[in-house]
Amino acid sequence: MSVNKKKIYISLIEIIVVIALTIGIFKFVVIPVRIEGVSMENTLHDHSIAMINATGIQEDNIQRFDIVVLNSQQLNEKIIKRVIGLPNETVKFMNDELYINGNHIEQDFLDDDFVEKAKITYNVDQFTDDFEVTLADGEYFVMGDNRLRSTDSRELGPFRLDDIVGMKGLVIYPFSDIQWID
Repeated sequence: MSVNKKKIYISLIEIIVVIALTIGIFKFVVIPVRIEGVSMENTLHDHSIAMINATGIQEDNIQRFDIVVLNSQQLNEKIIKRVIGLPNETVKFMNDELYINGNHIEQDFLDDDFVEKAKITYNVDQFTDDFEVTLADGEYFVMGDNRLRSTDSRELGPFRLDDIVGMKGLVIYPFSDIQWID
């Protein structure tokens, strides 16, 4: 084999390895997600693109307020939401306040100005309607940050661990919105 043919052969192998690694990374390590709609405003914006971690999804890794990507059987699509309730908890909203098992929980991720503007825009008194739900073993309650425009566990019911396909990550587009998602 001549030197030139050997170089071409090695280059071809390198290209195949890079393609295989890239496919492997996008299939098993990260999930590209395009944010569709306003359900996660003011945290994630419509048409943003994020790379979401698809590894390490185990019950003990999922914490309250993590942002997750889920397979929604009812909607027949992937959705991105925030974990509010964990397995075996009672989730209650009363007067826009969150209670878990009777204990008040602050929602520091919500932007107060955004919440107030949304209530005025949609002419409502509450950002989150009152409700109470008790989760079974292995169930997660998720909600969009824009409670007035989110289809989430309030309508779809709780999700299970196998529904969660990714969690945490990085918004990569638009470049002005680059941020970690945790």
